[in-house]
Amino acid sequence: MLLIAPFVGTILGAVGAAANRVKTWDEFLLWVIGGAIGGVLAVLGWTGIIYGVWAVLHLDASVATTAAIGLGLFGTAGLLGAVVSPLLDNTDSPVAWLFSLLIKWVQSPLLTTVGLTATLIVAMGGGKVDFRRGMLFIAAGPGGGALALGAVAWTQSGCFNPDGTVPDNLARHESTHSRTVAAIGELGFFLTYVTIGAIWGSAQGGLWNNLNAAGCGNPFEKTAHTFTCHPDR
Repeated sequence: MLLIAPFVGTILGAVGAAANRVKTWDEFLLWVIGGAIGGVLAVLGWTGIIYGVWAVLHLDASVATTAAIGLGLFGTAGLLGAVVSPLLDNTDSPVAWLFSLLIKWVQSPLLTTVGLTATLIVAMGGGKVDFRRGMLFIAAGPGGGALALGAVAWTQSGCFNPDGTVPDNLARHESTHSRTVAAIGELGFFLTYVTIGAIWGSAQGGLWNNLNAAGCGNPFEKTAHTFTCHPDR
């Protein structure tokens, strides 16, 4: 399964990049690399989770069986995330956005679960929460930045409109990142982002986690920034 996983992830990365209309060759390549990494790590992660659950339930299961199930989960959810999530996120239907969020949740079980728990806490405390483009936005202190972790964006107060919503161009930006996760998995995306992507962005003379005025920086930011730098598109 570990030999097959990187090939499955590579295909999902390429399909996801094409479906999300990735703008540059370096970002396209990073989707593919991240997919290969994500395939291996997702299978390892799901194998551990499934094997552990079955052991608790006293069910007989081989590592090969649980690995096959893990690869099936990653491949199925990744294909839906790569192809279907862009279509769902680009509608104006909250119902479609909900289905997209569920797909992202399968591909990001750790960070999205943490984010959903935080969303409940923020909402119960009267904080700002918005649901848009297949992901949740929750208030996370003062400032003007946002960080997408799975299907939840931890969003500073300066990003919210007076009515408590987030601007649609920001939602499209962060949703682009969440769809990368939906295609190649949270481990593949974030590990690739902070290692290869960060080094690549710095080598371009840009920022490891953003783009400079010339558009150079972490390749994973390039398509997302077409919304926040050019909101008319």
